[in-house]
Amino acid sequence: MAGENPRLQIDLNATRLSRIVNSAVVASSEIVNFHFNALSGADLDTPAEPSEVLFRFPGPELSAVQRRAMHENWILAKAFQELLRAVRHALEEAHVFVALLTKKHKVRSSATILEFLKPFQYKAARLKFPVLLAAVNEKLDPKLEFSDSYRSLQSARNCLEHRDGIVSKADTRGDDVLRLSIPRMKLFYVRQGAEVEIAKDHIIEPGDERTEVDILVKLDVRQRSVALGERLVFTLAEFNEIAFACYFLGQQLSSKLPRPTIVEE
Repeated sequence: MAGENPRLQIDLNATRLSRIVNSAVVASSEIVNFHFNALSGADLDTPAEPSEVLFRFPGPELSAVQRRAMHENWILAKAFQELLRAVRHALEEAHVFVALLTKKHKVRSSATILEFLKPFQYKAARLKFPVLLAAVNEKLDPKLEFSDSYRSLQSARNCLEHRDGIVSKADTRGDDVLRLSIPRMKLFYVRQGAEVEIAKDHIIEPGDERTEVDILVKLDVRQRSVALGERLVFTLAEFNEIAFACYFLGQQLSSKLPRPTIVEE
């Protein structure tokens, strides 16, 4: 009807958030697992020769141990960077998602979708990670605890990329050790009000008359300390644990964020 304000319809699909993280998890996991497994059976006493040798680059003589460390540092630094990028991207999208759903918005009739979304995206991109996560967490139950893990993975990546994995004062920030909170998944059940973690070969004991217990899972951290001058090392199992924790975060974002209200005309 004449005089009515036109409506702009935006379809919001929260599953996009899990896809952002899942894409990075799949790629980084496949690459890290492939190369770590390949390294385990490779001859690392001599450098790999290119198929067509046009130039030879001078460099230090490396032992098999040093060459393996160089490969692992490079691969892990890139993998951590990809996981961190995806987690940050998903949270920025979640921040926009929440902003659009929690209040009414007005827009010029001539504006495009990109123009409408730009200020929301700009605000999310400028937020520091803890603030960004806290803003999204306001709409989540249970809350996602990932700020310490994000900061720790950044510290680990910087050490691997810029200092060949050898912990320096730049990593410890004046401390004697590099302290890390490594993200992981915790599988547990509740016994008499306390969380009991389920490990390999664990026998579940409810501690009461229950014949069945609920098996629960949540994001958790594993504390690690690496002293000055020591090498920061991640096993393949530890990396896969980190990747799965990031995957779970993406799944939680997709499933726990508020859903759009459907208004019937």
